[in-house]
Amino acid sequence: MKQIFLLISLCYFSKSYAQIKSVNAVIVSCQAGELIIDGVSVGAINADDASKQNLNIGEHYIQVKSSNGNESQTIDIDENFKSIIKIGCIKKPVNNGVSLINKTLALEGLLSLETENNMFGLQQGDKLIINTAILNKKGNATLLITDVTRGNEIYRRESFNALTNEVVTIPSKSIYNITLYTDALFGKQASLSVNRIAVAGSSTNISTAIKRVYDTTSIEVLNTTARVFSSGNLDHYNTTPITINLPANTKYWTYWIGVGQEGKDNMKNFIEDISPALKLISVNPLVLFGMKLIPSLPAFNSTAVVDYRFMDSENAQLCVAKQPYSYYQFKHADNISSDYSFIKTTAPDLVLTMTNNSSFTGQDVDVRVVAFEVKQRLVMED
Repeated sequence: MKQIFLLISLCYFSKSYAQIKSVNAVIVSCQAGELIIDGVSVGAINADDASKQNLNIGEHYIQVKSSNGNESQTIDIDENFKSIIKIGCIKKPVNNGVSLINKTLALEGLLSLETENNMFGLQQGDKLIINTAILNKKGNATLLITDVTRGNEIYRRESFNALTNEVVTIPSKSIYNITLYTDALFGKQASLSVNRIAVAGSSTNISTAIKRVYDTTSIEVLNTTARVFSSGNLDHYNTTPITINLPANTKYWTYWIGVGQEGKDNMKNFIEDISPALKLISVNPLVLFGMKLIPSLPAFNSTAVVDYRFMDSENAQLCVAKQPYSYYQFKHADNISSDYSFIKTTAPDLVLTMTNNSSFTGQDVDVRVVAFEVKQRLVMED
């Protein structure tokens, strides 16, 4: 009797085990492709379709291969498994990049000729995601992206009402200007959003800011010795004009006047005493003074003196001829043995006139002038 009961029990458990050693599973793929289970292809599957598969209890490796890539996951199936298996349905985070521009703006119309400019330092391979729209019912705009350093356009889109997720790839490391404007007569309202997706291998935190730097260059305009005759000289006027030709782009200029041999000696000694470090920059003291690297130029008093004025050519001739004249007010002096200054006023017609009021003694006067040009350029911040 016991043997019969044991045999019945074994048959029952064997039947139950046979019933649960595999289960039916519904596999849903969120993209179309080839369904592969445990390395074996079971056929094609469409996006959002269900595929019913009989799976043994245990661990299974499920894949969907598609043109967009592979989606896979590992699933552990037991006798209580009742759920649907979803694969490729978890959306990967979208890289929207870092926002460079996000604003609403008023685009000036043709009557203004103003544009909306935005400059950034970008790396080769960066991608810009652009969204922009004209907010008025009627209207269009033009978007330009220009390489500021090279001066060429890398992107132009004209006469659009809206751009959605427009992708622009940056061709080289440089500073770029994003310009938005409208051809409408009276202007339009617009929204503009630009995100930067950093090129692979580049930090998303790298600065896109730019800064302005200023390069100062100097040119010696004048370094001469002029004779200023005495008022008692019967053969020469006692006023000597010297033309100063400042370059057209002069931002400011410096000058120095030294009368007689003492003026020559003072300047020579001053140059010799300039530190070796400053001489690496320039051996011309007027350059160093103009760059504010030294506080002054040679100054002395002696019995040899002249008066001087700055004026234009016409008034210089009147001054020489002892006729009424006018002169620039930015700097002038009487009875000086030496003088110098830093001048921010420029003139296309500039003449230095020096007058010697001594009745008998003429003077040799050293005159030196240096002009400075300041150029602005944009650079990417480190």
